[in-house]
Amino acid sequence: MDLGFQKGSRSPMGSLQAERGVCTSELMNNLPPLQTKARRREDVVISVAGGPCDEDSQAAAAVAANAEEPEEEQPLTPLGRMFLEPELELFGLCTIGFQNLVDLPQLKQTLRNTLLQNKYFSSIVRKNKRGCPTWVHTEVDIDLIVFEPTGISKADMAAPDFVNNYVAELATAPPIPYTRPLWECHVLNGTTSGNAPAHIVFRIHHCLGDGIAFMSLLFASTRLTANPEKPPPIGCRSRTPPPPPQEQQQLTLRPSVVKSIRKMLIFLWNTVCAIAYLLATLLFLQDSNTVLRGCSRRVEREQKRLVRMTIDMDDMRIVKKAVGGTLNDVLLGMVDASLKRYLQTHSNPAVEKLRVRAIAMENVRKSGGLQELPAMMEKGSKVRWGNCIGFWIFPFSLKQFSDPLEHVRAAMKVSDRIKASLGGRFTFWVGTVLAYCGVPTLTKLLTWREITQTTLLVSNLPGPAEQIMLGGNPILHMFPVVAGIPQSFCLYMQSYCGKVTLVVMSAKHIIPDPEIIIQFCFDALHEMKKAAVSLTR
Repeated sequence: MDLGFQKGSRSPMGSLQAERGVCTSELMNNLPPLQTKARRREDVVISVAGGPCDEDSQAAAAVAANAEEPEEEQPLTPLGRMFLEPELELFGLCTIGFQNLVDLPQLKQTLRNTLLQNKYFSSIVRKNKRGCPTWVHTEVDIDLIVFEPTGISKADMAAPDFVNNYVAELATAPPIPYTRPLWECHVLNGTTSGNAPAHIVFRIHHCLGDGIAFMSLLFASTRLTANPEKPPPIGCRSRTPPPPPQEQQQLTLRPSVVKSIRKMLIFLWNTVCAIAYLLATLLFLQDSNTVLRGCSRRVEREQKRLVRMTIDMDDMRIVKKAVGGTLNDVLLGMVDASLKRYLQTHSNPAVEKLRVRAIAMENVRKSGGLQELPAMMEKGSKVRWGNCIGFWIFPFSLKQFSDPLEHVRAAMKVSDRIKASLGGRFTFWVGTVLAYCGVPTLTKLLTWREITQTTLLVSNLPGPAEQIMLGGNPILHMFPVVAGIPQSFCLYMQSYCGKVTLVVMSAKHIIPDPEIIIQFCFDALHEMKKAAVSLTR
């Protein structure tokens, strides 16, 4: 389906004639000198006078109260500069399905008083006198950023796969020009996908922040459907367990010292092994050439296919409890089983001999999961806004197990070893140091090399456990994808309101049937659940 992104008309996408990558370099080199005025605090609107719903005013006040006053010259973060490089210019696409049709004027007012109060969403990128990209506040034309695409018939809009196809085509659309804020919102009214009559698709440049940052901002702009006066609760997970009571510390002092030394040695060994594995992958260790792996250098520009499936989180919890793991372990076990089956059905019977690995993203903030927006916007915060992500490489076993739960246990062994190391943080530190030294291109090359040496990317984003609404419109479902990753195959998981949405996006000419992979994931979970239930009997 051709959505006409390249052909002009109403959509701002059509005004871009440059190809991906060329647009980035030309715009960045021809930017005018930095000329701006800092926005005054009294210019920030924190309420919606005469607005359509009270929760908009409360959400606006919550976001605006934490909006920092932008400076005249604020440089991009180190990893943010890396995402401006043409070969690794990434865009996050977050699709949200609503219970009711979207009122476009109301949505614009809601976003004007919530997302636009974040300094990054109301700024453009300029090069300063030293040639460094900086954030510069600008007056935002909300009509250019939030819009309904034209030229799409009602019949096409009502097609079951329209939203999936729209997001897939948006994933290969030209970049947003640097002459305006690096985000936009597409409004799709009259859809039928997922029983939602309306969807919006946020397209956000990755230099603005990572998935945790954007989701935290989005949820600060929403309210609970059951209680419109309350924001959704955000459960921040501490990475360090609370210390035991003092009397218990005294009773277990000697054993704890021995255990601490043992844990420290294991931690150091795992870190050394993780760093060596990353270096080996960087230099020579690459995945097997299978039907899953793209050989094209420009695979991120290839036409995409996107499929998704909603599953019950309780099914994953049953498996998680049976093996004593996490939801991430269950997800990786499902992917392991589905990839094994897919490869076996595509002329690769000896799958155990194949090397198939995934890039898995890691949030390196002190607290895991979503964050409270005030904490993220504080200066010097340890859970700060931005791109605070590293990555590690996960090898799949692809073994034939008689017990389906062994796929999860095999994933647990690997993930436990990776988590008990600094491998993910090491990639973040190296990228940050190199970018601080003025060589974001080298950071990009190293990251690009690590990604292209593997087969796929796996990502998991947490969501609220209760239903939320944006601008008074209840949200039925949501799912994220990332456009521009040099992989032919990416798998995403988004939890929301007791459900999990699995999304597979693939390069169409390499994996033309991603619906088979996602069905194999569902079948694997069903078999794991049956095995887990039988253990409890």
